[in-house]
Parts: sequence; C-alpha cells; structure tokens
Amino acid sequence: MIEQIREKARELLESGELDVVIGYAEGSDPTRTTPIFCRKPEDTDKLVLDGRCVNTLPAYLNKRHEYPKKGWKKTGIIGKGCDIRAITQLIAENQLKRDEVYIFGAECEGVVAHPEKWDGSLHEGNCASKCSACDVKIPLDTDFYPGEKPEVDRSGPYMVSAPALATLVKMDDEDRFAFWRDDFDRCFKCYACREVCPHCSCNICITDRTMPSWVDQAAHTKGVFGWHLTRAMHLVGRCTGCGECTRACPVNIQVDLFNQKMKEVIQESFDYKSGYSMEVKPPLITYNTDDQETYIR
Repeated sequence: MIEQIREKARELLESGELDVVIGYAEGSDPTRTTPIFCRKPEDTDKLVLDGRCVNTLPAYLNKRHEYPKKGWKKTGIIGKGCDIRAITQLIAENQLKRDEVYIFGAECEGVVAHPEKWDGSLHEGNCASKCSACDVKIPLDTDFYPGEKPEVDRSGPYMVSAPALATLVKMDDEDRFAFWRDDFDRCFKCYACREVCPHCSCNICITDRTMPSWVDQAAHTKGVFGWHLTRAMHLVGRCTGCGECTRACPVNIQVDLFNQKMKEVIQESFDYKSGYSMEVKPPLITYNTDDQETYIR
C-alpha cells in the first residue's frame, strides 16, 4: 500500500503537479513517526504508513499556519480516514479549497494509543479507543487510493468509543463539575490542544488578545475554565474527533470528552455529522428557517 503511494507521490512531484507531499517518516525513536514535507521526488522514499502514524496532518493545511506556503500551488497529503474527515470539514468551512489539495487515501486499521505502547503491531492493549468505533477505516473523498475502494455504509450515528464519556454523562451536575475541576487543576495553559487541532482556525486566538481581554490568561481556575470552555464551544458542530487534543496534553487531561458529547447533541438536533460533507455547512455557523427552536424557553 505505501509503495503505491510513494510511487504516485514521486510521479506527481516529478511532473510538477504537486509542490509538496505531506506524510509520515520514521522518527528518531523506532516507536514513533514524524511528519515530513516531501518537496523532492526522492523524498518520497522516506514515506511510511502504519499504526504509529498518529499525528493529524490536516493541521498543516489550516490557514492559521499560513497555508499555502509561499510558492506552493498544490499540496499532496496522505490521509487516514479520520484525517480526511478533518480535511472535508476545513473545505466545508471555506478554510481550504478542494482544488488546493491532492489527497492520498489508504485503508487504516487504527493507530496506537500512545507511541510508547507500540510493540510492532496493533492489538486490544495498545490501539487507540477512537479506532474501535471508526466508520472511516475506508476513507471518504480521495484523489488516489491504492487498490479498489469498497463502498461503506456511513449513515449510522456517531458511536461513543470513550468509556470515560459514558461514565461522565451518568454523573450528577455536582460530581461532573468536580471531575472537570480536578482535571483542569493540572492545566498550565500550554495550548498544546490548540496547536494540534485542525479546526482551531482563528488567526489570533481569543486567549492571545489583550485588548480587549476576553479570557483570563493566567493558569488559575478562572483562566483555565475560561479557556477550555471557550475552545470547546468554538468546536461544537466542527470537531471531527481526531482526539489529538487529549493525546497532546502533557498532563493527560481528557480534553476531547466534551466535544465527543456535543457531536451526539448536534447530530440529534440537526442531523449533522462533521467531516462527512464538503457542501453541507456546520449548523451553528448557518441559519435555516427549519431549525429546531427547542432551546428557546
């Protein structure tokens, strides 16, 4: 599979159809891979694709990261199904044009929960929980797919794969608040969750604005709650569930639990699943006279 992708990527770089191909290469640690930007045809020999490829590459396509880079006309990117969902959402939100990107898709059996758990194969003990309920192991929209791509039914609801979410939902309000208070007590506002998110797209984050100052920048209870709740609300109806925010958190805060729950709420309220259509806009950034008004009391 990766050999076919390497061959196609080399061909497109040689012809000048692509200026760069974003993918994965071996890291300095054998349990890890690292993002790579292939600008020369020979760079494609370094491309790898296996269960260690956990980074969400579409974050590099976000306009916040000054994409496209100076001189780039068209970018190739290797995408697992969940990555392509993120690309689809970027296009739906006009953060990216479809003709700006060439998508190399491949079937994915899952990724490792944390690189240090990689032992050469994926199994129940090391596979990320988000992969157990994944319905895009065969990716959505692609420009190149090695082999024949089978049809997959994706009409079902989002499936909750995090046991912690089910437990959290059953708590009463006081216990749930205590859960988040204890989790957020560890946060020192490094903003790793923001930096890895493909959908944190503000050119200047609200926490970096000082005039006016909307969110307290200090890493105390008020500032931390203000930051996480603001970011979570900005992602309602937009998060595609890559889980990178939680994986990147250096103090293991389960940042993505709120958005996992809100994905269910948005689907129930608006029959919308983020990352499945380039044409349908997220419900909270559009207006429809047929929208439900059950939230009005």
